[in-house]
Amino acid sequence: SSFRNAGINTEIYTLNKKLKAKFKYAEKLKIKYLAILGEEEIQNGTVSIKNIETGEQQTVSIEDAINILKK
Repeated sequence: SSFRNAGINTEIYTLNKKLKAKFKYAEKLKIKYLAILGEEEIQNGTVSIKNIETGEQQTVSIEDAINILKK
């Protein structure tokens, strides 16, 4: 909800599929970034942001993720 509150369009993939299938789904929809929240990210208050075009992935604070996604 932090992303939505910041005006960032979001879609939550809730199907219980492998991560690779989720990446393919994002590519099909031409989604540029994925926000990945696993147990570790939730515990640390962070989010992993993956750029689908470049494959670059970084783990950052939610505030930093919002700044990255608003660019």
